Amino acid sequence: MELLDVLLKFVGEIAVVGGGLVLLVYQAFKHLAAKWLDARFDGRLEELKHEQQKELEQLRYKVSALLDRAVKLHQREFDVLPEAWAKLNDAYWYVRSFTSSIQSYPDIDRMNPAQQEEFIAGCRLQDRQKAELMQTTDKYQYYQNAIFWHKLAEANEKSSDANTYLIKNGIFINEELRQKFTVIHNLFWNALTEHQTNKQYDVLPRNHDHINRLITDGDDLMKALEREIHTRLWPTSNGL
Repeated sequence: MELLDVLLKFVGEIAVVGGGLVLLVYQAFKHLAAKWLDARFDGRLEELKHEQQKELEQLRYKVSALLDRAVKLHQREFDVLPEAWAKLNDAYWYVRSFTSSIQSYPDIDRMNPAQQEEFIAGCRLQDRQKAELMQTTDKYQYYQNAIFWHKLAEANEKSSDANTYLIKNGIFINEELRQKFTVIHNLFWNALTEHQTNKQYDVLPRNHDHINRLITDGDDLMKALEREIHTRLWPTSNGL
């Protein structure tokens, strides 16, 4: 039984006796009850303070964890975006140049023997192809046909490198921005496939739908993406 119940029972018993003793007991009761209530209030207040302090500590921990995560993600994005852009930019302009209808090749047939030998020794053809190039009478046409597949392999390598990097690190780039990378990737993949098909199967007349899209849409998409990346990396330049 709590102290207050005991006191109430005691006062009830004293009241039966009556007289001035009841008044004295009542005053004592008021004093003890007040102290008891104060003690109960102080105890409950301390409990509430302790619970509040625990909640505040938990809140501070959560906020600190969220801020730490945000800083780490922002730092990772700051590292990933420039590299993703560099790889995309390198692949885009290589593919755009490679698939263009305007191509230039060295006129090997007009070179003197010493120039021919020096050029062929330093070109990207395989040793077997270099030997065949030295023996053929139409060196210009042979080189144009042979070098195509080397350029195609390099274009595919650059494109694959850019796309693989995006796949591996795309989680650190916000979804909307990542989709814009993907749209451009698809543009030059399709252009490369079309260009290869034209050459491999000697398609006449040549198909240029995807190649033309790469030229007409690609430049604008690249410029827009560059501006958006710059904004994310340099927000203060926009008055933020």
